[in-house]
Amino acid sequence: MTPDRSASGNRTTPAVPDWLAEVPFAHRGLHAAGRDPNSVEAVAAAAIAGYGVEIDVRLSRDQVPVVVHDPRVGHVADTDEAGARKVSDMGAADLQRQGVAPLADVLAAAAGAPLMIEIKSSRPAARMLEPLVAAAMRAYDGPWCVASFNPLSLRWFRRNAPSVPRVLTAQLARSDGVAGAVGRRLEQLRDLHRVEPAAVSYELDGLPSTATDRWRYRGGLLIAWTAVGPAGVERARQLADNLIFEQAHP
Repeated sequence: MTPDRSASGNRTTPAVPDWLAEVPFAHRGLHAAGRDPNSVEAVAAAAIAGYGVEIDVRLSRDQVPVVVHDPRVGHVADTDEAGARKVSDMGAADLQRQGVAPLADVLAAAAGAPLMIEIKSSRPAARMLEPLVAAAMRAYDGPWCVASFNPLSLRWFRRNAPSVPRVLTAQLARSDGVAGAVGRRLEQLRDLHRVEPAAVSYELDGLPSTATDRWRYRGGLLIAWTAVGPAGVERARQLADNLIFEQAHP
């Protein structure tokens, strides 16, 4: 039986757009020598190649959304790796001098390509990054979705921007990642009813799983991350509906 991925009767659940199911996403852009992950150059290369792009967004000290994965910047003047400064302690101009681009610059480079904006935010209250991302994306002339490991971020979008497709990102529970009960909750997809996502993005190493099998049986869209190299891409194709990839072109 073909899964039914149309919107449910709940008005806060957006329909699954075709591009989210069909266009592979380059993990932090097409990065290579001379093109750092999450950089303007990597995003532009992925857009030119016809892929979607998955990027990570954090908030600078002066409340500018910036595109960077890690919470700290390692190679900052007057610091070493051990003394790396937090992104949240640095202004956007200082971050840009270290190669961390504002979201607005990355959007210009994406040139209308499908984007998956992963929100890197852990604060349980006084949310600031989510509304700033939503405001910035109003000017983007292309399709986009929001993704996060943090269900609270996705619930903000569910309540305040319900037409934006939401992607719940999840992985196997482990001691070096999200630990304890929170990690197990993510692994088992226990927040689906709170988030009402258009898709689940699940760690490829954790597939197949009972939780994702149930999700797909109900018609849910499954995206595998991160498929590395040709073998990873092939495995992701077998186990999921779409993929986030690097080091190979699907």
